[in-house]
Amino acid sequence: MAEETAAPKKNVYISLHKSFVHEGIKYTDKKTGQEKTFNVVRLPGDTVIDGKDVGGCEFSPLYVNPSKFRGENWRDIPLLADREVQLRRDVRDIEGNPIVGEDGKREKEVIKVMPDQIKTALSEARKRYAEEHAKDERGLAERADAAKEASDSMEKDGASRPLDREGR
Repeated sequence: MAEETAAPKKNVYISLHKSFVHEGIKYTDKKTGQEKTFNVVRLPGDTVIDGKDVGGCEFSPLYVNPSKFRGENWRDIPLLADREVQLRRDVRDIEGNPIVGEDGKREKEVIKVMPDQIKTALSEARKRYAEEHAKDERGLAERADAAKEASDSMEKDGASRPLDREGR
């Protein structure tokens, strides 16, 4: 009996909301002078790979496609399954300001991961988010009433209500 070997998967597909994906960023190639484009994807907060929070890290995929299954506000990003992805983010000081090197450029932290690790981390982050937000079983109207009551009680205690954008 011949052993059947499954063909290794060629691509890993990651789906993210369009707010995390910037498509078609234009730049001029310094060598040729041609105008070209690239894409940037930023990982959502609380994305954890190997115990390290990589939320806010960015990478530049070659392709970004409209999502086939999640709707118009989602994007599918195909990544080669056997090729590392370099996640980058600015190195920051204690106050949160970017650190600039001697060459005048911002210093970057680079983390190399495999596409499957990104996909798994995003899935786990979505599960954690859903569990955290499922705890509050009150409806929107009930939560709004609770917020109004809290605001009214602050006014009674002498605290003023914060002004809205129009200063009212």
